[in-house]
Amino acid sequence: MATDVDTTIKWDGSVYPYIAPDQLDIHPSLQLHTDADETVDPVTHEVLRHALWNVNVEHGQSIIRTSGSPICAYGHDFNPAILDEEGGYVFFGKYNLYLAVSSATAVKWTLEYRSEKPGIHEGDMYLTNDPWIGTTHQPDVVIACPVFVDGKLFCWVSNTLHQWDLGGTAPGGFNPMAEDVYWEVPCYPPVKIVEGGEIRRDIEELYTRNSRLGDLVALDLRSQVTGCNVARDRVLALVARYGASTVKATMRKVQDDSAAAFSKRLESIPDGTWTEEGWMEVKLPGDRGLYRNRVKLTKRGGKLVFSNEGSAEQQGALNACLAAWKGAVISMLASTMLFDQMFALEGAMRNIEFEVVPGTISCATRPAAVSGGPPTTLLHSIGMAGLVISKMLFSSTDERLREEVMSCMGVLGYPVNAISGLDQRGSQYVSFLNDPVGAALAALPWRDGQDTGGWPWDLQSTIPNVEDNELFYPIIYLWRREVANSGGAGKFRGGNGCEGAVLSHKTDRINWVTVGAEVAVPGPGLFGGYPTSTNAFRLIKGADVPGYMERTGTTPTEPEQLAGETDWVPAKSFDRFTERDDLWIFSWAGAGGYGDPLERDPEMVREDVLLGRVTADWGLKAYGVVLTGEGEDLAVDAEATAARRATVIGQRLAEGRPWTGDEDCAGEGDGTVPPDGVVSEYIDIADGRFHAGDVDLGPAEGNYKAKALIRDMPLDEGNPTLRDPAIYTDHEVQFREVICPETGRLLQTEIVVDGAPPRWDLRPGQV
Repeated sequence: MATDVDTTIKWDGSVYPYIAPDQLDIHPSLQLHTDADETVDPVTHEVLRHALWNVNVEHGQSIIRTSGSPICAYGHDFNPAILDEEGGYVFFGKYNLYLAVSSATAVKWTLEYRSEKPGIHEGDMYLTNDPWIGTTHQPDVVIACPVFVDGKLFCWVSNTLHQWDLGGTAPGGFNPMAEDVYWEVPCYPPVKIVEGGEIRRDIEELYTRNSRLGDLVALDLRSQVTGCNVARDRVLALVARYGASTVKATMRKVQDDSAAAFSKRLESIPDGTWTEEGWMEVKLPGDRGLYRNRVKLTKRGGKLVFSNEGSAEQQGALNACLAAWKGAVISMLASTMLFDQMFALEGAMRNIEFEVVPGTISCATRPAAVSGGPPTTLLHSIGMAGLVISKMLFSSTDERLREEVMSCMGVLGYPVNAISGLDQRGSQYVSFLNDPVGAALAALPWRDGQDTGGWPWDLQSTIPNVEDNELFYPIIYLWRREVANSGGAGKFRGGNGCEGAVLSHKTDRINWVTVGAEVAVPGPGLFGGYPTSTNAFRLIKGADVPGYMERTGTTPTEPEQLAGETDWVPAKSFDRFTERDDLWIFSWAGAGGYGDPLERDPEMVREDVLLGRVTADWGLKAYGVVLTGEGEDLAVDAEATAARRATVIGQRLAEGRPWTGDEDCAGEGDGTVPPDGVVSEYIDIADGRFHAGDVDLGPAEGNYKAKALIRDMPLDEGNPTLRDPAIYTDHEVQFREVICPETGRLLQTEIVVDGAPPRWDLRPGQV
């Protein structure tokens, strides 16, 4: 057993297996309620299953109604949970899914290290925000409440909520300048915040004393305590009505059914290894580096093993702890493989392992700075995990699972626009704009992504109303709009992102802090789809919007209409501010495309252009669709479109070259011949060889890209909204097409840094 809270506890080491009950070292003075009926009749089970789910729903709604925080009400940056007596998941909420690991690891740590002293008793609640114990970063605070029946610990109800401001050197808790954790919000290992049903005044005063907004933090704390009280009372009411052993039997069956469903789906997937990687910018202000974030998924029989091998060493303000990285992975597994299990996460937890390299940006060791982890490495890892899971699911023999495949999600890095100062009422405020929760949904193999539709891992995400933001903060919007062409082109198009432009209003100055990623390097498409757009922070000093309105009698709608000097603000900054004549513009990335854009139905391109989702010139360039007429008379010229697409195919074949770089992209297999079957939208295995239709792409134990054509191009060839990456980094960033050498079809696309060789990202059968 670990003896120091600065170290990772035993299940957060280099391997994370399922934690069996006998692996927890709980003091014998704490008695656990483990009695459960051997069977429960189906009707009673269904009644109790839905009743427990509704306990979680009411728990979440109680937090929203009592918190008063826009982060909670609009960002839904919280989630409630019901766990069994040993910290195993029964139900998790429908809000922010990447918080999945927080409750379980915090409860298990509390069981091991607090069961003797000061003890776990009826009427207690524990608080922690320590990322090395289980939260995603310090502003995400766990409140865990034990539920006792007949003097024994029956289960836990818990919640995690992002709180306003818990202190540290950066207002709001995100510190882009932090060189280590001591620059950031203090870390609290589990402390007893409620004792005998009452909030402990000494602990609360210690907790709120560091905050710039102590009263609001105290309100958030009470909302979390209230949620736990509601959930505990509802669970006890079910116990009183149905009996403790019957309720516990339903909890066990929910967990077991989830595990059985997950295992059944794994049976339809052949063994293999899939990888994805991307890049994040700026470890600290002034830095111009790029840092690799890699996720590898290996299926071995009935287990999924996730690894971060190949990720960059922990760097500045980019780091995330292991709990955050695990939450990223599990959030996508819940979305794609447990969609019918009402977020009973235990099924996945029993069938996955984490083999991690400590000291990396996705498994940072203390005392690394970690406050910036969620908007950078964590979100980026969700996108990378979603891609490797999708690559795996495409090889499944279960058609239903293939429907869950998705391209790269929008907003791989949350563009934190943290604001502080004096508001329009003369009061101090600290917060960040929640607009980017209106993220773009990824394209699927059977439909387009949704423009500004939210995230696949947050079913309740809601973009805030402009009027609400203007009520809460001293700002006024000039515009907030979806950005045409920002979603990746493809057979199915990724959803478009969005842009907002704000002025300070009834205040002299707004201080801005930026923390984000995906500013210089976009996310990839999938199976030939084009890449995402990127996030952006743009400051126009001296824009003089009032002067423009006085001269023209209209409100500006484009930055180019305004005077002033443009500053493309980097992903990490601490020294920007806006005064009355300045304009702040922020945008968030669209999602990646799926499949070769030349295979998109021309009528779908026509509709996109008609609705302003895609411009006609990009429709011609990316999709090869020739349109005539305007407005309702807009029409597809079928003959010209066929000719244009043939020309694009010819360009691909003429300009594509076999890889001849210094580094070999072929790789060496282990001699295992993979089974026949599909591996991507355009590639299958037959008789031990890769095929793209009738085209042979070499032995299936190698890398099919060694037999394909490679074409590297400027980044904006993949998405016209992309800026020159040289604004932010000294590394070369390009868009790569992987082309079938005979048909000219796009088999895959990549984002390439410094001319790296084509990635060996599909390894069927090799473990």
